[in-house]
Amino acid sequence: MSITVTNPKGREIEFKSQRGQTCGLYALSFVLEYLYDIKIPATSDHRVEGNHPVSLRKRFKTDEKTMIGELYDATPTMAKYIHDLEPTKIKCRSEAYDNSTITSTLNGGGLCMVPFCVDAAGNPEDSGIHVHWCVLQAVQEEGTRSAVAYHWGKDHTFDLDQLEKSNKAIKDVKEQYWGKIPAARYDLSITTNGMNYVQCRTATDTSCERWHLHQLPIKPGSIKKIPTTYLSRTLAGKMLVFEK
Repeated sequence: MSITVTNPKGREIEFKSQRGQTCGLYALSFVLEYLYDIKIPATSDHRVEGNHPVSLRKRFKTDEKTMIGELYDATPTMAKYIHDLEPTKIKCRSEAYDNSTITSTLNGGGLCMVPFCVDAAGNPEDSGIHVHWCVLQAVQEEGTRSAVAYHWGKDHTFDLDQLEKSNKAIKDVKEQYWGKIPAARYDLSITTNGMNYVQCRTATDTSCERWHLHQLPIKPGSIKKIPTTYLSRTLAGKMLVFEK
């Protein structure tokens, strides 16, 4: 499932449905195409003829900005890295979360990528966990404190005060282990080269249990560790702002 959005120049941009650790790269891929007509697929699975030959996931891995596709950084360092992907076109900066900055950016034709804690329905919550990214595209109505937010291939309406609370609640995450299973076996995971990454309990798992129903075989030697990440420093209270 995905939503197709028409940008001010009349180009149709597809925001693909996605779950798993690559949400930030899908959001970034959408922003780059919507604002700058830069077509870099988030992952190799969504590469199409005419697109940039190297996916964002591949670039970020090569440059050691990600382990398996996660984007856990909204600092000035990451903003500069994104700018340098196409320095003559991309205008990206890191900002402290601020609703007035969001409103002025959206009203000026820009976009905001905001990390937040997501609940099962796709709405902001303030548990500090379940970190996700959304793209804010437009103020819902003049004089209100709500905005149109895209994620999971859908559009949502977020109350900006609630989103701010969710953003600032983001907590650090302990080390995680992710291993590969055959792509056809599991939907809610990260697809790469015919295999999917799913979260494991340890570095030596041979199978991955989901919902106590499925034992999914882990490819030997595929498990990667994402070290403890201090999201309270790199994501909480921050956002990435893009201008035309």
